Amino acid sequence: MGGRGSGTWYRGSTRNTCEETRRIDIRYLNRHRLLNPNRTGTLSWDIGGEPSGNINYTMYENTMILNFKWQRYGGEDWQSVKQSIWFDRTRCNYGGERKWFLCSRCEARVAVLYGADVLFLCQHCYQLPYASQGEDYFERLVRKANKISNRLDMDDDEVYTKPKHMHWKTFYHLVQTELAAEERMNNAILARWGYYL
Repeated sequence: MGGRGSGTWYRGSTRNTCEETRRIDIRYLNRHRLLNPNRTGTLSWDIGGEPSGNINYTMYENTMILNFKWQRYGGEDWQSVKQSIWFDRTRCNYGGERKWFLCSRCEARVAVLYGADVLFLCQHCYQLPYASQGEDYFERLVRKANKISNRLDMDDDEVYTKPKHMHWKTFYHLVQTELAAEERMNNAILARWGYYL
């Protein structure tokens, strides 16, 4: 409520969003067992199925070293970049520990680093908005309905069916929420054309 991020300061902005920026997610690395010390490899990105860049990495006990080439938009020469990213750790409630990145600029503990410029830094340092911050009311309703629809199965007659292992109570709640979002979307469309229910 209030402050930057509320209101319409972002309308018409051409800045990239978090979703449009190359990122390194420590949860992804952990899930694919890529955080083990003395491991080397390559991280790559694609846009629409087409490769859009890659970087080499080396894991150590307390750091991850990135080696890559970087070029500013506008045709400057490629430059070699070597970035050290330190890890922080927190204890988990039921034993073990969780690794986090420490942002190279502000030293904040984060799960995701973004490559919006030459270095991979946190969202705060690059002031990257989420795509949802630029959505209007109708776009938010569409995203909400799509998010729910993706969790549900649909038969040939386009009727929702309960996915395996989902509780019936959860299924009924999701269907009602999705139908309510659809109704609000229809009302928003009618309101745009000057019709009110």
